[in-house]
Amino acid sequence: MVPDLSQPSAGLDAIQPFQVEGLHLSGRLVRLSETVDSVLRQHDYPVAVSSLLGELMALAAALGSGLKFDGRMTVETRGDGPIRLIAVDYMSSGQMRGYASYDAERVAAAQGTSAGPVPRLIGNGLMALTIDQGPQTELYQGLVSLEGATLADCAHNYFRQSEQIDTALKLAVAHREGSWRAGALTMQRIAELGAGDTPVLSADREDDWRKAVALLSTATSEELTDPGLSSETLLYRLFHEDGVRVYERKDVSFGCTCSEQRAMAVLRRIPATEIDDLLVDGVVEVVCQFCNRRQVFTPEEIATRDEGEST
Repeated sequence: MVPDLSQPSAGLDAIQPFQVEGLHLSGRLVRLSETVDSVLRQHDYPVAVSSLLGELMALAAALGSGLKFDGRMTVETRGDGPIRLIAVDYMSSGQMRGYASYDAERVAAAQGTSAGPVPRLIGNGLMALTIDQGPQTELYQGLVSLEGATLADCAHNYFRQSEQIDTALKLAVAHREGSWRAGALTMQRIAELGAGDTPVLSADREDDWRKAVALLSTATSEELTDPGLSSETLLYRLFHEDGVRVYERKDVSFGCTCSEQRAMAVLRRIPATEIDDLLVDGVVEVVCQFCNRRQVFTPEEIATRDEGEST
């Protein structure tokens, strides 16, 4: 693949699948611009919190686009550090949303320590990946301990434990000219078919994999988040000597599933006696943690409306 450098930059909110035939690997390049900026502008997060949420959004897009499912995939971290929870939803349609729960004073106090962002800000805990394909299907969940200095380190642990296929990953987030951007570059070895069509990784391709990992390490955070650099051009820079091939991109956008019907369905599950405890100035206010949308309901509305759709 040789990109046409005369064309405008593309793929700033998209996932670009690719394959490097000469190195026997496939991968995905994630570039998030308006998607991640829309999420982070909804909240007044400290920079450290926004940075980790942006990275987790890029990671979720990289993970979700590599799986076959129809519904919602949630990637979240839960720890005992200043950032209690970071959660990102990736829909099979390409829509994303995310939020973080944190202790502002503890986040500020942690800035003076030299530990990596995961032990410093998230602490001891777990990273969870949950796939929900609807009420008629079973939930899938994978868990991995938060071991490592960065979210990329934790993701590598997840790949080793869950997929058991050689995987390399790089994450980046940046705040430039008042806007947030995030990126991820992930690649996996392509297994050969052995006896009985069992996938095997050929030992004589170890040098190819080492070369691929070395090439990935040369991709800078600036390149992964540069709005003036197209995905095609970046992949060509990295892998052109070994025959990189790109496939159809998948667009990504911000999208929240909150609605009046969903909020009402939750409220109608709460006993009437407890609804009274939630009243402020005669109404109940429901705030979406993901998009900060505020909805107001009276006790009469909660008591008389149909339940509507479930959450």
